[in-house]
Amino acid sequence: MIVKTLDRGRSIRSATENDFEQVMEIDRLSFSAPWTYNFFESALQNIFLVLEKETELVGYLIGCVCHDLEKAVIIRIAVHPDHRGKGAARTLMRTCLDLLVQKEIGVVELDVELVSRGAIKLYEKLGFRIADVLVFPSDFPGDEETFYIMRLELPKREEQVGS
Repeated sequence: MIVKTLDRGRSIRSATENDFEQVMEIDRLSFSAPWTYNFFESALQNIFLVLEKETELVGYLIGCVCHDLEKAVIIRIAVHPDHRGKGAARTLMRTCLDLLVQKEIGVVELDVELVSRGAIKLYEKLGFRIADVLVFPSDFPGDEETFYIMRLELPKREEQVGS
């Protein structure tokens, strides 16, 4: 289990089932298609970090490592609307990237909607670059969804992940 004490009464740790009520609330407030309990339950087998301030969960990150490919994927990251713009997503991402460097993973990828300008900007500051573009058609013309696949080559263990 990961436990890391941060500044301003915050800490980051591995998620447990006891966190699901708050995690699911953040998920519901963050995504148009929220995950079910079963998705979060199966995510416990992967990288599942929660950021808390005192006893309140501020955000979470879920990632997985594809051992055969020496690659990781950030599957989901969300911050409660009351805590956005205060560095929570950056803290979750940096902690995850540090874990991946320790595991000697070479590459990490994530998908982000083109309309999520703030998230794209954060990922670029962390060193991610656009690797591909995915466009999903819609039943309505001009209403397709566009995503960037962003990729980061991780440094070797002795090097440091972007600031």
